[in-house]
Amino acid sequence: MKFSCYKNDLNEALQFVIRAVAVKPMTPILAGIHIMADGSSLELQGNNYSTGIISRIPASTESPGEVVVSGKRFQDFMRNMPGDTITFSDEEDSSTLKISSGGAEVELMTMDANEFPKVKTPDRDITFTIKTTVLRNLIRKTIFAVAKEETRPVFTGGAFEIKGDKISLVATNTHRLALATDTLTDAPRSDCNFVVPAETLRGLLNRIDRNETNNYIIMDYSTRHLTFTFDNVFVNSRLIEGQFPPYDRVIPTTSTTNVTVDTNDFRSAVELVALMSKETEYNTVRFAFRNGEIEISSNSPEVGEATKTVPAEIDGDDLEISFNVDYILDAVKVIDSNNLHIALNDRYSPAAFTEPENDSYIYVATPVRA
Repeated sequence: MKFSCYKNDLNEALQFVIRAVAVKPMTPILAGIHIMADGSSLELQGNNYSTGIISRIPASTESPGEVVVSGKRFQDFMRNMPGDTITFSDEEDSSTLKISSGGAEVELMTMDANEFPKVKTPDRDITFTIKTTVLRNLIRKTIFAVAKEETRPVFTGGAFEIKGDKISLVATNTHRLALATDTLTDAPRSDCNFVVPAETLRGLLNRIDRNETNNYIIMDYSTRHLTFTFDNVFVNSRLIEGQFPPYDRVIPTTSTTNVTVDTNDFRSAVELVALMSKETEYNTVRFAFRNGEIEISSNSPEVGEATKTVPAEIDGDDLEISFNVDYILDAVKVIDSNNLHIALNDRYSPAAFTEPENDSYIYVATPVRA
């Protein structure tokens, strides 16, 4: 086998494929990346059985072939190799892959390519297409709310719900919830819902170019898998089993205090006070809504106190309420409008954060009893 490719193309592909390489593999082969060169294409595969990723880039192949190398070591070396073009070669019955570029040479031990579990295309029950910008936005505005603990696996992923031409993505850790909705131009023939692992969605978020406004992703759904196909990339993700609970029950339908505030002013104030909240047990920040302003504060007996006030339009009862500051900052960072709307009831009830004149996004946060 002998081929060459551009370093930038290879590193971009590796950055995505490495997400499907097992960190704690059951067998050594799952820690590897499968490399196959043929003609003008180089194919890279990673497969940890939960997620399988294929990425193809242009290459110049003198002698076709396939090999498996350690994914982490391969990425580390490729990232640091000099030069713009990298050449790869191995001899028949050899156990090493020779890599050369810009006067540097590296030899990596290889594994048997026949033992690698190739990424397969599962049976398809439902197929539809979605604009890359739509999918990216759905993920960006929700993925931060997933649960980190695996005590309830269904909360460690994002739940898709498709009804007619509407597609929704919701994520929650039971203390907060983010819901984003958009419209499909090519809706599937039947409604469906499924939960995709957060790691798969984060990988897609990083891979999709925010400027690719005219590109589409083909999504294929089956009982246990969901695949994404776009830009010479194929992702096969095993779905999370379990029933996602009725999330609409936790979304407030009424409010006694309604607040509208400049998003940037609010974010800057929260970021400042957050520096003090890190010294508290639950990263707690207190919000006081009264007299046409929001007073944001946090107090640490060991360090001191921080306070910042921002003007706001407040309609309804005065209210003081406390939140884990991370829950607020995560949401404010994905608000796209100039103003932020906050709907509240009392100091113990969840608050809803939305964008004025946009009913396609809502974020709900449960307060801290401080």
